[in-house]
Amino acid sequence: MMKKLLFATLCVLLIPVHADAKPEVLATVGDLKVTSDELEKAINSSPFATQFVAMDESDQAALRGDLLQRLVASRLLKLEAKAQKLDETEEFRKDVKNFELGLLYKFYIDKLREKVVIPSEELKRMKIAYAGNADALAAAKSAYISNRYRQLRKLTIQTLRDSYHVKLFEDRLEGDLKPDTVLLTGDDGIKISYGDLVEGVAVTGKPSREWLEDRLYRRAELLLMAKAAKKEGVDIADKLEGYREERLPALLIERKQKEWVGDEKALKAYLEKHPGLAVIPERRHIGQIVLKTRREAETLRKKILAGESLFTLAGKYSIDPYGRQHNGDMGWIKENTGLPVIEEAIADLEDNQVSEVIETPKGFHLVTILERRPGGKRSFAAIRDKIAQALFDEKLVEYINSLGEKYKVVWNVVREKK
Repeated sequence: MMKKLLFATLCVLLIPVHADAKPEVLATVGDLKVTSDELEKAINSSPFATQFVAMDESDQAALRGDLLQRLVASRLLKLEAKAQKLDETEEFRKDVKNFELGLLYKFYIDKLREKVVIPSEELKRMKIAYAGNADALAAAKSAYISNRYRQLRKLTIQTLRDSYHVKLFEDRLEGDLKPDTVLLTGDDGIKISYGDLVEGVAVTGKPSREWLEDRLYRRAELLLMAKAAKKEGVDIADKLEGYREERLPALLIERKQKEWVGDEKALKAYLEKHPGLAVIPERRHIGQIVLKTRREAETLRKKILAGESLFTLAGKYSIDPYGRQHNGDMGWIKENTGLPVIEEAIADLEDNQVSEVIETPKGFHLVTILERRPGGKRSFAAIRDKIAQALFDEKLVEYINSLGEKYKVVWNVVREKK
């Protein structure tokens, strides 16, 4: 199901959606929709956002298709997570609550920082003292603000502790600690148990008092400042809803990962079926020039064979933007990661030998290998995580396809390429 998407939507996705255009529904998944504005947001937030405009149409289409698949997959996972009622689990509620506390805490901390300003008289004194030394003045201002912020933060926490009548049960820190052992309480439902301090942390034996006090102090600060921020009426509803939408499918994925990725025996069995995972591919330092026509490529090949530099020529004539910018130096590339036709053509190429002209949809290529780093084979221990990821990825594709059959997915053709 997912592989069919790219071919069905390439003609549509080549054309960008203008900011003032009405969002169009690209796909529906059950009762959920994926719109053109969501796709544009995904593109803008992707690691390739800054490079997107410079990509050719086919590369842009491939990226759009890949991101659209991901958005559809996310909707499928969300529907299944809700069907399994994961949004009603204690784990999900805790995750959302912790995220909410983090947002409120950040809001309050940012407000505290905004309150710290250097008085005009003090600033005047600094400018006189460090006249002519901009770096020293900047350091003095930074040190002043940091010091005043620490003082204000300490005073604020103490004020909040008094306001909420916080009580620390110090004697319990030395006793037999259990997850439900209450270590701190306060007004408005403030309560911290030992379980709150060690949740998500691998603890062997009883932690030191110093460690407990540090964790307790940080947790109390988080709760107090979150309470104070909430009293000020900060609106975090949209961010909280956004987190719920992202966290629900992620929670399902985490559960599936635990289910699918088995013990060492299962991983070793998977490696036996996929021995290529252990192979370290040869790495090649590649030089390349790409021309518009075969005639141009043949002409430049003769010049290179006659002694001219492929790299100098690439800087002048290559139609590949990256190659031209880097004078044809494409860096170190793993074998079998390039276009198949190029991989085949250079498989037996000797170092510093120039290839015959190679035709691809991108143009006519001349390639040379400057040097090689030989491959090898990794041990099971070294690639255990890689095997687990490969097994998970394989299972995930199957799972998404099964969800696509369970929940009706409809692809909508938005506009045809002219």
